[in-house]
Amino acid sequence: MAIRRDSNVTVDRLDQKILDSLYRDGRITKTKMSEEVGLSATRCWERMQKLERGGIIRGYHADIDLRRLAKLSLYQVQVSLSNPSSAKAQQFERFVTRIDEIISCHAVLGTVDYLMLVAAPDTETFQAIMEDISSRETIGFDYITYPIAKTVKSAHAVSLLSLIAIAHAEPED
Repeated sequence: MAIRRDSNVTVDRLDQKILDSLYRDGRITKTKMSEEVGLSATRCWERMQKLERGGIIRGYHADIDLRRLAKLSLYQVQVSLSNPSSAKAQQFERFVTRIDEIISCHAVLGTVDYLMLVAAPDTETFQAIMEDISSRETIGFDYITYPIAKTVKSAHAVSLLSLIAIAHAEPED
């Protein structure tokens, strides 16, 4: 089954296999990938280039354990803007992108506006980061913090092919 994307890139089953291999192991060799996918290494590389140009592959990253590397703790933070508006949301998003300790931020639907992942060496430093954000930002927001004790499952533990299959499954009656 071929999937059509807005970027005018069609992703077929072989592309999906390439993406699945990269999703599981970003350092996979072209030779190993060609064995998994059933194409030559050159054809795999050409398809990867197409997927990069089309924006399907946004980059290649190492999965780094921040706790081991820098003894950083992670905090999941739910943020609710006070009197939210499109302008306030844009201002908040611009501000958040400038803070290195906020390692991810997602706009979400529901009773909160954003979910952020914040890295800090300890609770006191985390609190200082949040107080600094609150004092410098004119938007106004409330937040709830959840210190992360351990990661039970990460995104790359899931088969990309399974996710694609779920997304394209026929609804049951």
